[in-house]
Amino acid sequence: MKIFYSLLLVTMLFSTSLFAQKAGVSIGGNVYFPVGDWSEFYSTGYGGSVTYEHPIARNISGVIYSGYTYFGGKSDGFNWTIVPLIAGAKFYFTPKQDWYMTGLLGVSFLTAKTTILGIEYTASSTEFQGNINFGYEVKTSEKGAVDISAGYVYINELSYFGARLAYIFKL
Repeated sequence: MKIFYSLLLVTMLFSTSLFAQKAGVSIGGNVYFPVGDWSEFYSTGYGGSVTYEHPIARNISGVIYSGYTYFGGKSDGFNWTIVPLIAGAKFYFTPKQDWYMTGLLGVSFLTAKTTILGIEYTASSTEFQGNINFGYEVKTSEKGAVDISAGYVYINELSYFGARLAYIFKL
């Protein structure tokens, strides 16, 4: 098993030069729209996120994603916060590496808060999360790009559609 991990590490380190891709970090803002029964009680969500991308093959990058999301209740005193920790792959459709699809799996740390008669109640849980996103990167320079994406996030009854606008800093 050590040999496998050693080969994987060497492949990741040298993959950037082999495929003329570069690792990158992106920072962005997100907006989310709850779906299903959840949308009856919670309003539009918003937050920020950061990703790390590393090329692993021609037109494929490994991705690690985390962030912070806030959903306010449609009535006062109710809200959710979500902190995802997910990883997956980004598949570019063209050699220019502009249009892409991303699939991510992992966990989300959820916290629900409500205030009843002046007393705050909090509940937390860790849930499975799956994302599928489609996006487009507008290259601004050799070391950067604007990333525009939209997709669907699945977390049990707390699923939602979202959009992200980010800037990618190539390393």
